[in-house]
Amino acid sequence: MIKTLIELNACEEAEIISLPDSSNLRHRLKELGIRQGKSISRISSQAAGGPVVVAVSGQQTAMSRELASSIKVCSKLPEHHLQEHSQAG
Repeated sequence: MIKTLIELNACEEAEIISLPDSSNLRHRLKELGIRQGKSISRISSQAAGGPVVVAVSGQQTAMSRELASSIKVCSKLPEHHLQEHSQAG
């Protein structure tokens, strides 16, 4: 299932499929180890528009909600598992 990084559930793992078009942002993300094809998971997000904490290759980093919303990912959970998870809450 394709979604944005901000849409991942806490601790849900996904593969990065696209990054923002800005070369400056792509360069900064690359420095953080965030690149297309890598596994990433959302650890947490702060309320009221605060940062999103993600983990890539064992490293945690925080990013703005706006940036997290511009990164497209493909969830590694089977779709039926996602439906069960959303119905359980």
